[in-house]
Amino acid sequence: MEQDRKSPLKQSLWGKFYQMLITWIVYFLFRPKVEWVDRSVKKQLKGKPAVFVFNHTHHFDGAFTGAVLGRYKPYVLVKKNWYEKKAVGTMIGWCRCFPIDLEGADASWYSTAEEIIHRNGSLIIFPEGGIAREGKIEKFKPGAALVCASTGACVVPMAIYGGYHMVFGRRQRLLVGKPIESSCPENMRHSQYAKQLMKQAEEETKRLYGILEQKYGKMDTYTESYAPQNSTQAEETAEN
Repeated sequence: MEQDRKSPLKQSLWGKFYQMLITWIVYFLFRPKVEWVDRSVKKQLKGKPAVFVFNHTHHFDGAFTGAVLGRYKPYVLVKKNWYEKKAVGTMIGWCRCFPIDLEGADASWYSTAEEIIHRNGSLIIFPEGGIAREGKIEKFKPGAALVCASTGACVVPMAIYGGYHMVFGRRQRLLVGKPIESSCPENMRHSQYAKQLMKQAEEETKRLYGILEQKYGKMDTYTESYAPQNSTQAEETAEN
């Protein structure tokens, strides 16, 4: 099983079935609604290597985003410590997931991520490095953008909104932003470019969350508000 977890590109038949089951459960429980700033992006992303980045609000985020973006067959980066939990780690290993060690110097995740991108695949990454617990969207770490800097894959900022109310209550929502193209200048280090790219993605994710907050109301996910503060910002709305 350990070998399977290190090779997410070799998903078993059972793994594919289990992934379909998770998708069905997500749609049944949370009734997700995906909205787009520009609906043309929906087709543009098909078969295009991309790194999807989000605000991180709940432990369900990985399963939720993997399900609603299933058409792109994304691979999810998951903290290594989740793999070390006996039952949960086994189930994660069945899905299109692979571990990232945020505490150590293991960079194997990076080579796996590059391979996925080179195969025109897509990645789901939560750049905050964990669930936001300080009442605000935390600073995005540049690791995700390193993959973009080296491969040229675009970054697609998205905002998760909702409290994961099961069956009843508010629907869980996702607002997809426009891709941020990646092209690292020859005279700039990848690490420096990655910081700039993630800063841009962070600001866009906050803006997207603000659009949802303005449209559906403030939730207790964050104490800080991201809703537009002026009429110019308020003019842009999401397309269902």
